[in-house]
Amino acid sequence: MKTHTPEQAREQLAAAEAEKTEAEQLGAALAEKVRAGDDTVTPKDLTAARELAEFADLRITAARRKLAAAEDADRHARTEAVAAEARALVEQEDTTDIAAKIRATVDAVTDLWQATEARRQRIERMAGKVRQVAAELDAAGIDSPREMPRRYGIAASHDSVSVYRPERMAGCVGVSPALAVAAAIGLAVRDNGDQAKISDQMTYLSSRVDTLLTQVPAVRAAIEGTAK
Repeated sequence: MKTHTPEQAREQLAAAEAEKTEAEQLGAALAEKVRAGDDTVTPKDLTAARELAEFADLRITAARRKLAAAEDADRHARTEAVAAEARALVEQEDTTDIAAKIRATVDAVTDLWQATEARRQRIERMAGKVRQVAAELDAAGIDSPREMPRRYGIAASHDSVSVYRPERMAGCVGVSPALAVAAAIGLAVRDNGDQAKISDQMTYLSSRVDTLLTQVPAVRAAIEGTAK
């Protein structure tokens, strides 16, 4: 039996259905002629029309079976092709580059965290010293919020130090390492939708680490193999 594509099988089914409709219409027209008294229509004509309709009906059944077989063969062929692509994807996957980039990112984030934390501590220690002498001025009856900037050109809050100069005021704020890391991610990923996805992942950070290490084994090897 010749193999047909689904498109060819649908064309054959449509042709068979058209043949049946034509035969039924012919039989109905002949029958109406007989009812109208047309003596030219013979029993053989009516029988032939009915037989044409019955034959067309058989062709419809055959066409439907061919269509079902063609669709099954087409579906099977497409599924086999997708399966081959899936096998190739898994067998040829190389996550070495991703693992290396994650390793580099981990190192960079670690360095950023440590550097930011060290800076924060330096600023907060200095802020503590400034606030201490400000408290001593207050105890001596001197208005430190006014006099510290005017006399000494400095001021501080719990996490910042300001220096007042004739030309401008300068200062530094001891931002937390968490803020620095979050900001770095925000600078790298600017799309609001993507940022929302990252925020969602951060909700269960430790479990996300375990998930990544499990699902991408090369990352575990990169992290554990050259851990600082």
